[in-house]
Amino acid sequence: MLRILSYTCLFMLLFCSIESRAQSIATDNTVALIRANYLYQFASNINWPAEQKKGKFIIGVYGNDELAEVIRSKYASKPVGSQILDVAVLTEITPATNVQILFIDKVKKSDISKIVRDMKGKSTLLISNYDGALGQGLHINFKNIDGSIRYELNKDAMIAQQITPGIKIMQWATQ
Repeated sequence: MLRILSYTCLFMLLFCSIESRAQSIATDNTVALIRANYLYQFASNINWPAEQKKGKFIIGVYGNDELAEVIRSKYASKPVGSQILDVAVLTEITPATNVQILFIDKVKKSDISKIVRDMKGKSTLLISNYDGALGQGLHINFKNIDGSIRYELNKDAMIAQQITPGIKIMQWATQ
């Protein structure tokens, strides 16, 4: 009986210590984890123009601090080609904003028209998460389909900005 109690206590201590160290990200933000993974895959599987392959590779996040934190803790300092990934939490978007990927959360959808104008002529991948985003000029839109997070893309808008989606990006998109 004492041996069983000892093993139970040991197991609980071990479990609690592993749980507290391994969980720097709360388990309830699964959506942010999935989106962060997609954003990293977009960064890695798009053929970027030469000017976007210099310096750090920056993912800008506008309106969703939780997503920015997940990207930072899971992917910051990982390579994207020969660049190191960095994350910028943005409080405003101007023509001077210089990022390779810009995620605009649906809470900021009223700013989309201005953002699309400000980013015109830049090879910045514009991504959001609300119905109608592609119609406003964004390149990728996250959708919830049957309980899974998927995305749709506007290939023509991407190519107009000199962003060429790789084969994986095209295959994973919803039709």
